[in-house]
Amino acid sequence: MKHFLLLVAALAIISTAASAQETFSKGDNLITGQIGIGSGLAVSATYENCVKSGLFATEKGAIGLGGYVGYSHYSDSYSGYGVHSDWNYNNIILGVRGNLHYEFIDRLDSYAGLMLGYEIVNSNHDVDTEYGDFSGDVDASGFAFSIHIGTRYYFTDRFAAGIEVGYGVAYANVGVAYKF
Repeated sequence: MKHFLLLVAALAIISTAASAQETFSKGDNLITGQIGIGSGLAVSATYENCVKSGLFATEKGAIGLGGYVGYSHYSDSYSGYGVHSDWNYNNIILGVRGNLHYEFIDRLDSYAGLMLGYEIVNSNHDVDTEYGDFSGDVDASGFAFSIHIGTRYYFTDRFAAGIEVGYGVAYANVGVAYKF
């Protein structure tokens, strides 16, 4: 009896998966806005186009390519022992991302990907002491690389909410997506 129930459950799952529509198909475009945590407040936006779908034996896989823009800001201050210090940090990343998507469950788009881009960092530090005031600015730019994983659940055919972890301007993001 136990084996029969397992067989029925497996057939139900397979038939549901077989009849489900892919969440990300060739030609689909996706815009995502995210808010992140990591080093201060972070916001990011992505655009992605599905360039290939129907991957793997289940045909539930897809490849998407697109762009990324992100901004984060963090500031802090310290006062004590005759010293007052203020510090500000800004980070902007512009990049190109590629994602491998797979729909494990109906309406749940899971993905993993890579980003290559350019990172612009600006930092300034002001220190006031009884011996004088000091300040400094550091501007840095360079190559950015990241690995990320995420998932989004489609509430309708076009709107989804999701989470993503990895490196961008934040380590963990939540956001909404619109597919067109």
